[in-house]
Amino acid sequence: MIQPTPKAILISVGGSPKPVVVSLNQQRPEYICFFVSEATKDSTEKEILPNLDFQPRHWDWIITPNAEGLSECYREITDRLPSILQKWGINNDELVVDYTGGTKTMSVAITLATVEVSTGYAYVGGVERSKDGVGVVLNGKEKMCFFENPWNEIAFMSRKEASILFNKGRYAAASAIFDKIEGKVNINHKPFIKIMKKMSDGYNLWDQFKHNEARNILYSCRDIIKTYSIGDKKVDNLVTVLIQNIDFLDKLKGNDELKHYDLIANAMRRAELENKYDDAVARLYRVIEAIAHYRLQSAYQINSTNVKDVQIPESIRNDYITKYKDNRENRIKLGMFASYLLLEKLNDHLGNSFFTVYEKEIRGLLAIRNSSILAHGFDSVRPETYERLLNIILSFSETKKEDLPQFPVLEI
Repeated sequence: MIQPTPKAILISVGGSPKPVVVSLNQQRPEYICFFVSEATKDSTEKEILPNLDFQPRHWDWIITPNAEGLSECYREITDRLPSILQKWGINNDELVVDYTGGTKTMSVAITLATVEVSTGYAYVGGVERSKDGVGVVLNGKEKMCFFENPWNEIAFMSRKEASILFNKGRYAAASAIFDKIEGKVNINHKPFIKIMKKMSDGYNLWDQFKHNEARNILYSCRDIIKTYSIGDKKVDNLVTVLIQNIDFLDKLKGNDELKHYDLIANAMRRAELENKYDDAVARLYRVIEAIAHYRLQSAYQINSTNVKDVQIPESIRNDYITKYKDNRENRIKLGMFASYLLLEKLNDHLGNSFFTVYEKEIRGLLAIRNSSILAHGFDSVRPETYERLLNIILSFSETKKEDLPQFPVLEI
């Protein structure tokens, strides 16, 4: 229920000023904005203001050029109301809209134009009407009716829209919608919407590889969201995934092996949520390289950006020095192919697995990647290229899909 003593009122005025006077005298706002037509504006100064039993701090009016034109009424309100509220220093949660007077068109327009900026609505009804109860309210029998802004119900559909965007990998867009909803729903709904926005921001940071920032935000969301999971299976499922994700981010810090898991998952989101196959394949190329670099470091203490001569088998040492030594920095740096070749020469299982499928599968796929717009060409990557490369990487690196971090699916 809205407060019956709002700070500001936008009220429509029709041919009968009495209900408007009743409404204002009961609500006693500090600021009044009258929505009038050319035919009713005179009654504002002659019949309404003189009959108020209080003195408003300020009043103004919005005059519609056509009381029967929905578009004209709507446009006039949306054009004029923001500047009036700004002049008075009125926030959205301090405005009540009263659609008692005016034409039916004016009542519809004043409601449509303010559904995103008012805290609620008011209307003068009555306990007795003329014409056996179907006419106008009898003088002295007026009754104030107050209604919350229907944004609490409208927000349900907006929450669905935000959830769809989140589930499509558009985390920043989902956050923006949650932010918009939060500013309009009543105070009871605000905490949940606010935490959904914050969570969306956290996953947006993670999606940009800003893992530490993402972890801090998601960790701060965990316990708050958990309080909403009691009796709500969908939120409970969200909490389960959120806890798993936070655990993954905790383990990711300082664990280079998990970085390629995160990168594969990111590539899958680009492809399977956004249909961005060029972006996905670019990430998968980096995955192939990262897996080799990690194996060199973890198994042989070989830093791929600074390989020592003695770490290279004699059979390929001179060739590697000639091809891969950066004379300016005086160190050997290895890219993807050279890293796997070194692993093969070290008789490493990963290197052997890579070359088992390289000529038959990987080489052709990498040629397609190299001709893509995000590499060295102007061609687009097809879905089947992404799928083949993903499956090959999972196979030769012995990575299981179920071990990859999975972002939650929102169902709120």
